[in-house]
Amino acid sequence: MMKKKLFLTLLSFSGYIFLSAQEADNSLQGYYKASNDTTLYSSFNFDGNGKVLISDMDYGDYFTRNDSLIVYPDKSIFVFKIKKGKLTGISNWVEKGVWVPKKDSSEINNRRNPADAKKKAQLLAEYYDKTKSSSGSDLDFEALFSGKTSGVNEDLCNKGLAKACMNLFGLKMMQYTPGLLTDPVKIPSKKIKPHPELIALSKKIIDLGEPEGYTVLGSYYFTLGLREKAFKTWEEGEKNGSLKSGTTKALIEFQEELQKEVDQEKNTK
Repeated sequence: MMKKKLFLTLLSFSGYIFLSAQEADNSLQGYYKASNDTTLYSSFNFDGNGKVLISDMDYGDYFTRNDSLIVYPDKSIFVFKIKKGKLTGISNWVEKGVWVPKKDSSEINNRRNPADAKKKAQLLAEYYDKTKSSSGSDLDFEALFSGKTSGVNEDLCNKGLAKACMNLFGLKMMQYTPGLLTDPVKIPSKKIKPHPELIALSKKIIDLGEPEGYTVLGSYYFTLGLREKAFKTWEEGEKNGSLKSGTTKALIEFQEELQKEVDQEKNTK
């Protein structure tokens, strides 16, 4: 009888640990500033809904679980430990950095829909568990680019994780655009029509509340040689809160102006 009670107690306790270890959230909010100049990232501003503004320049996704904070800036992972209200970086790029909350920055409650936000956090945690490298502090790029995680991305995209849909867009873009990795300059001359599946996927990304859906769609149009469509899409993205749409458009314009100058110099010789 005693052994049975002990077993049930241990089972109950281990079950509690398992559940608490799996609990993910993104209610963390506020502006965190670097306490020294040893890091590349001066600040992180968490909105309490799963989006973080990194160094006042670009957005990423995040979730917390137990005393850990996971941030996805773009194509990497930042891992922090939360201790006494401070964020201590423990992974590449943020290692040894410490970020402290700006006074009163977390007093304004920006959390809009707790249920939706928490679902997003749990999906992002599932994505992290299934796609992280063996060290847990970086992406498994080989698995991503080889297509090994395409099933994971498709599943989580169907569940409503915009980040997974973004990854899926990139994988399908490579699939439906011959020469994308080998000779992208020649793609416009092939007159490839935009694939309806990619158009639908970009719309889904946008509908999930991720304005960077405009960025990837515009980049797809530009790759196919549809410059006007690309710029109109990026402009729409800018209007809807996409930072990357604006920077991508500006970069293309700069490269085009630079090319004009090079061509003019060649013609004058």
